[in-house]
Amino acid sequence: MEQLLHHIWKYGLYDGNRCLTTAGIPFEVIDAGVYNPNAGPDFFNAKIKYGATGWAGTVEIHQQSSDWYQHGHHTDKTYDSVILNVVMKHDSEIYRTGGDRIDQFVMQVPEHIFNDYAFLQHHSPQTIPCAFRLHEINPLVLSDWKTALALERILAKAKRVKTLAERYAGNWEEAFYILLARSFGTGINSDPFERLARSLPLAYLLKHIDSLLQTEAFLFGQAGFLEEEGNEHPYYLLLRREYALLRHKFRLTPLPASMWRFARLRPGAFPQVRIAALAALLHTNPRLFSVFVGTPSLKELKELFAVKLSLFWENHYQFDRPSVDHNKGLGNQTVDSILINTLVPVLFAYAAQTGQVALEERAIGFLEELMPENNMYVRAWRECGLTIRNAFDSQAVLQLQKEYCDHNKCLYCRIGHQLLASAPKAITVV
Repeated sequence: MEQLLHHIWKYGLYDGNRCLTTAGIPFEVIDAGVYNPNAGPDFFNAKIKYGATGWAGTVEIHQQSSDWYQHGHHTDKTYDSVILNVVMKHDSEIYRTGGDRIDQFVMQVPEHIFNDYAFLQHHSPQTIPCAFRLHEINPLVLSDWKTALALERILAKAKRVKTLAERYAGNWEEAFYILLARSFGTGINSDPFERLARSLPLAYLLKHIDSLLQTEAFLFGQAGFLEEEGNEHPYYLLLRREYALLRHKFRLTPLPASMWRFARLRPGAFPQVRIAALAALLHTNPRLFSVFVGTPSLKELKELFAVKLSLFWENHYQFDRPSVDHNKGLGNQTVDSILINTLVPVLFAYAAQTGQVALEERAIGFLEELMPENNMYVRAWRECGLTIRNAFDSQAVLQLQKEYCDHNKCLYCRIGHQLLASAPKAITVV
């Protein structure tokens, strides 16, 4: 509840023409102050004016006056700077540690504010509580909020990319290789793919990258898929032989095949097929990071992923399971997902590191060119009437859902703020 009161005070959602202390003294709020999320009074540097006299200090927010004592503020000199205690219920006078009385301001919140806030906060995870009122939000506010959300998401991802690059002593090729491998897992196998890349340094791969067979042997062997006995297919046996040599040369230890997941995956997304695609991509473009950074066209970037897998994978999804002939390269939706979730954050992080503003703009441009993602969150918000034209917008929606809606942070969301602020007069002052 105090979080709601903080919001009301911060944004002045009360009748500022009739501010009275509990002693009946009129005052004017010149500046509500700066919210303090840490220990100490709730708002710093607030400015209150009593007639011709101005006061500057901190403001504390409580549900009722007696909370001052419940929280131990009466013995804490940190709170001696409080010039106003804002409450919903006045049930006692309060004093500083030296005995001076502190002015208090009582706010009465109409029932509909409680109802609106409670409705936004307590809802089914499958629903969007503000859906039926989304049409009330100014389109410019929605547009600006989407932009802020998308950038917030990109910056958060870019920060993780930067941390990984620093862990590898600024080796962007290595960091990108790991992130790219992770993206081939498409969620359920993202962690195993990352483990695979971390266990097999790019420097090792580059020594044999001219040979697609050896690149595949490296990856399949390290992934634990070449440990089975009984498969007599010439391709499988050749991979096993090559990996045995590479394993001895580089002193590798294969990962357990049990880490890979197949449940609810379409055959084209099976880890063996994705590993074959990753091997083909690395074999075709050994210095992938440099290639991607140097490719300004989205069309050209997509063409880089149009790699052809070994003949074996045209009629197999796994080593021991034949299938009908089919080109099992990466689909358009998968390539788009890799570009959105891996390439764009890497470009943004690298641009920030090197001061290349044009590269940041290129990354944003890619998101604006790419089709929006198609998942349950995007579909739900689109059904609510939110315009989602491209991947930039869909990234904004994902940020909104995962960082605000899922955590009930409606007061920090511009949509939630607008809905509360636009309600009938929220506060009357006693």
